Amino acid sequence: MDCERVEELLSAYVEGELVAEERRLFELHLGSCTGCRGLLAALGETRSALGAFTELEVGERLRARLRAIPAGRKRFSFNLDFLVKPSLQPAFGAAAVFMTLVSFYLFGPYKAAVDRTVDRAVHQGYSQAEKLFVKAGLVRDRLEDRTDSLLASLKNLELFEGSQDQTQR
Repeated sequence: MDCERVEELLSAYVEGELVAEERRLFELHLGSCTGCRGLLAALGETRSALGAFTELEVGERLRARLRAIPAGRKRFSFNLDFLVKPSLQPAFGAAAVFMTLVSFYLFGPYKAAVDRTVDRAVHQGYSQAEKLFVKAGLVRDRLEDRTDSLLASLKNLELFEGSQDQTQR
């Protein structure tokens, strides 16, 4: 029997619930394992310390109150207590700023001017992105055109293959 199995059976051993064969194997292991003997001794000390406590008598009034708990079901009630939690304050602040900006935009006298400015900025950004993609394509095409000539030059220099003298040595 190994220590893990002994730990599983420890409380059953103390309570006297093991069958004869398990008890014999358990005690055989205890004879050779100081760690498990120490664990058994600690459990015995714990039991004796707990045995020194007096047992409390629960009054009939308390028992009646405890039995009544499951009977009194909690009904669903909608409350707004979650709104005052401090963890939500940054979210409420951000929502207030957002709503203020949206209301200025929707109900302000310069809505058309704001729309034109945003439209112009979006189109300029799109135009710049388009130009960058075109330039990137041109660079890629130039590199592809020169790749073959670069590889041919490197092969002629014999940098990767070595010279005839070096390969024969």
